[in-house]
Amino acid sequence: MKKIYKSPPPNALTAYAALYSANDWDDFRNHAAPGQPPSSDYKTIKNLLITDQGGLCAYCEQDISQHDANFQQIEHYHPKSDTSNPAINWALLWGNVFAVCTGGSKKPKGEPDYPLPENLSCDAHKNHLLHGKSPAAIAAALAAQINPLNLHASPCLFDFDRRTGELLPNSTTCAQIDQQQDLPAQTTQTRIQENIRTLNLNCDRLCQHRRKVLINYNQELKKARESGDRSFHQKLAQRWFSKRWPAFFTTRRILLGQAAENHLQAISFQG
Repeated sequence: MKKIYKSPPPNALTAYAALYSANDWDDFRNHAAPGQPPSSDYKTIKNLLITDQGGLCAYCEQDISQHDANFQQIEHYHPKSDTSNPAINWALLWGNVFAVCTGGSKKPKGEPDYPLPENLSCDAHKNHLLHGKSPAAIAAALAAQINPLNLHASPCLFDFDRRTGELLPNSTTCAQIDQQQDLPAQTTQTRIQENIRTLNLNCDRLCQHRRKVLINYNQELKKARESGDRSFHQKLAQRWFSKRWPAFFTTRRILLGQAAENHLQAISFQG
């Protein structure tokens, strides 16, 4: 999970919300833009979100740009069904939508079968956990996490267990954020851990994907050592992070360590 960049409005969703502020998400999906078939604006917004996110799922960082539309969807971070505050229409709020994968609820061709629901992730798992909860309980659950829009671009707040493929909070960088923002000790670490739990980012399915990234990295590292390439990490950082973005961005960032941080700083990385 990484910081998300969101392009500023106007766009098809904000234009629709300005005209039909009381409508719901289905109204937006089904309306016909001038000269276009129904749902054309929905597709435009989904493509914009995917572009903003560098092609990655907002939560697990799988590359959804390479999948067909059946494996791409729009997620409302705060449930769009929440109408408890008449002043906020969560369904049409630009800052409340992300592009995500299907969280294991659909299996791409060639991927092995994983048992469900323990291998649901992202919004599929979040919805599984929060189903039937009151708006107040959902708000409290979300407040215990960090919205991807509010993550720090730097430093990286995650660590990676190379043995298991699991993501973990980085206690050192989390403590730095607590100190900078005058927060109680372990506040950021606890929130990151809650993101991991709620989105089920350490399900077997995702851990196996991250392990594949590690195996590929180790193979390239071995070749570099055999050839005496001392600038391997810098070259790999440039290759991985010159386009937006490789799958499992955070795992790759952690593996490359300071070389990744130096490169991301050089390109003014903001999400």
